[in-house]
Amino acid sequence: MKKVYIVGIGGAGTSALAVVYAKKGYDVSGVDTGDGFYHEMLVQNGIVVYDTFDVAHLTDHIDFVVYTTALNGTDNVEIIAAKEKGITIYSYPEAVGALTAEMSTIAVCGTHGKTTTTALTAFAMIATDVKPTVIVGSQISAWNGGAYVTGDDILIIEADEYQNKLALYQPHDVILTSVDYDHPDFFADVESYRDVFGVFVARIPQDGILVACGDQGDVCAVAAHADCRVVFYGEDVKNDCVIMRRSIDAHGQKITVLFEEKEYEIMTQLYGAHNAANATAAWLLAFLLTGDAYRTAEGVAQFAGTARRFERRGEYNGAILVDDYAHHPKEIVETLRGTREVFPGKKIIVAFHPHTFTRTEALLSDFAAALAFADQVVVLDIYGSAREKKGNINAMRVVEAINDLSPSKAQHLPTIVELGAWMKKYLSDGDVFITMGAGDIWKVYNEL
Repeated sequence: MKKVYIVGIGGAGTSALAVVYAKKGYDVSGVDTGDGFYHEMLVQNGIVVYDTFDVAHLTDHIDFVVYTTALNGTDNVEIIAAKEKGITIYSYPEAVGALTAEMSTIAVCGTHGKTTTTALTAFAMIATDVKPTVIVGSQISAWNGGAYVTGDDILIIEADEYQNKLALYQPHDVILTSVDYDHPDFFADVESYRDVFGVFVARIPQDGILVACGDQGDVCAVAAHADCRVVFYGEDVKNDCVIMRRSIDAHGQKITVLFEEKEYEIMTQLYGAHNAANATAAWLLAFLLTGDAYRTAEGVAQFAGTARRFERRGEYNGAILVDDYAHHPKEIVETLRGTREVFPGKKIIVAFHPHTFTRTEALLSDFAAALAFADQVVVLDIYGSAREKKGNINAMRVVEAINDLSPSKAQHLPTIVELGAWMKKYLSDGDVFITMGAGDIWKVYNEL
């Protein structure tokens, strides 16, 4: 039995990796001082989680240490102690990269839709009796976490581009959902951001497959770097797999696609044009890999969504409550368009928690235009996360930018506690209230 210790075990990716190790028979423990979102899931998998950093946690019997890249490996006391003890140390992407070297890997990458598309792909493959190991950056209710472990031959991962983690992964097949400039704290410009995807798809072997959204020019430019079979999907008729039409009902949406001169129907419980694209991408790759169009579609239909991706949180004073991870302008627009489809005629109120100072500053005008799609907006103080403690912008700048486009639409409430009090006072029947952001805004539901 190998013993592994994870510093920052409570993150979306690190928690899923911890469960993968545990299910493979490793003795897993770790530390996390964050919001505790994944704590219960870790404990249920027999993983010991400490809530303070302490060098005493690093016993001499630990085989290797994994740490989240959200922490600085040069000033964390536990990482320093591990180095001094001579324990082998991997960053999270290095640890996942090691898994991709051992297993045939399906990687889902792109600016948006990675989590949902990864999970959809896993469900589609599992429905054909494939037995993969899966790492997803969110909780899947059917799995009680972000990991699924049934075999050692195929690995399905959500491949994050931030800090160029992609450079450490060895994919065999890839889904590329989108390329929209993000993470300005790491990528200096659009070109440097786009380049990491180009280098990544260029590593797909010749017998691999790249499934890419052909509706977006930057995706097509990235796909040109691939030396494998490339299959484009999307609404444009020039794509290899064309999303011809879709219809929604109380159970989700039905998508009709045309592929190789034949129509197929895909059902998904998820709403919105963006999720129609995600479901199509997942089904398409699974179909190409397994040759089974129908069982893969059944798998897509079984997937009910992930935590914090248009997650229904109940009702309060008659208002419908929804929590969503959207933290990029394009994601906000797509979520709000989907909301209009699902709840026509309702008043849409967004509580937005800006995530990182650099992203908020670099994309300010895009955020303002996106949030203007809502009927009313509440903006919280910027969530810097472990990456940033301060910046050159504040929440009032976001409010002012929105109100410049739509006067009096936005207001500022600094804290989650204040937002909870505002909800109790102002939410009513006829409202759809959506919390948005990659931080801890979801905690406002505890205030109710």
